[in-house]
Amino acid sequence: MISYLLGNYLVEEGFMTKEQLSHVISMQEKIRVKLGLIAVSEGMLTLDQADAINRLQQTMDKRFGDIAVEKGYLTDAQVGSLLKMQGNEFLTFAQTLVDEGIVTMDKIQLVLRSYQVENGFTNTELEAIKSGDIDKIVPLFLPKGAEEYEDIVAVALKTIVRCIDRHAYPLAGVLVNKTDLVKPVSQELAGGDGWKVCFADEKGGLCSLASGFAKETFTEVDEDVQDAVGELLNCISGLFATAQSNKGITLELMPPEMGADASVSGNEILVMPFGVGDTTVNFVVSNKKGWR
Repeated sequence: MISYLLGNYLVEEGFMTKEQLSHVISMQEKIRVKLGLIAVSEGMLTLDQADAINRLQQTMDKRFGDIAVEKGYLTDAQVGSLLKMQGNEFLTFAQTLVDEGIVTMDKIQLVLRSYQVENGFTNTELEAIKSGDIDKIVPLFLPKGAEEYEDIVAVALKTIVRCIDRHAYPLAGVLVNKTDLVKPVSQELAGGDGWKVCFADEKGGLCSLASGFAKETFTEVDEDVQDAVGELLNCISGLFATAQSNKGITLELMPPEMGADASVSGNEILVMPFGVGDTTVNFVVSNKKGWR
């Protein structure tokens, strides 16, 4: 996440090109191995156990290591050891920038400080971004007055990070009464305050979601893409509904709906862009009886 948040800032400020950023991200993928693969290679998990945890992550709002401990596959100490082997994303990103001769470590610290000041982040908030703690990061990108949407946006982003692209990141969200939805895939959650959620295309984002979730390559939004995004949306809604049930709120998931481009309006609509690779997708949500 920090790789793109800081990387895009470096591109905007002229310290590197988009091509260099893509190369650095690619280099990171070679360096940072998934936790499950490390555990299997170290003999801590079997391949079947790792696969089972990966499947559970689609239905549980928990990290790989947390599920492994709950299932009794690993201890907390073993997870800690695996995380050390995996490495810190910010440090890996910074080291790759230096190794590739793009910027010096001193320059990275100066740019990081400039990024912090321009966005008005406190030291604690910047550390949260560097650590990749989504629950702490999401509120920083929500507009004022959108606090009630923190949980569902966090669930959506965490699901994308776990199942599609670990580098996915949030952009500044906005609260509106009217918005345009491009090739929307939406779902209603009946009960409570009347939730409605949607993924709408923005700069190729739907294809990125579908490609990552279905493990196929899509270049144009078609019925297959919308079906895959609908399955992803259903996973997100299910995780959110489970969390709400723990608070005594019952939500019933309606089937996802695939629609054509439309202009919609409602009492309050949150449009939350997510960056997925070099594409963007809008996560649109409302708990004010949705939109029309």
